[in-house]
Amino acid sequence: MNDKPKLPRVAKGKKPNYLNDGSIDNLMAMIMTLTQEISVLRDRIDTLERILESKKIILDEEFNEFIPSDDLETKRKNRRHALLERVLLPIKKELE
Repeated sequence: MNDKPKLPRVAKGKKPNYLNDGSIDNLMAMIMTLTQEISVLRDRIDTLERILESKKIILDEEFNEFIPSDDLETKRKNRRHALLERVLLPIKKELE
């Protein structure tokens, strides 16, 4: 059971203006989005590894030897696509 509220994935409010060039602003927004994603992922992976290690559930070699199923590969592909859509959103909005 997950009681966490679902938060919107798109920021509301005025678009940040980092520099005087719109293209550079779009690139900066993309970089900041990716940086946020990487930070969250690193924290989650670190938490997971610490829990697994403390409970002696999995060895490091098992991570390296894991081969995902076709179904898992499809899910990962879809997740990557959704991430790219989010990262490229500033450029897509600019082109519309």
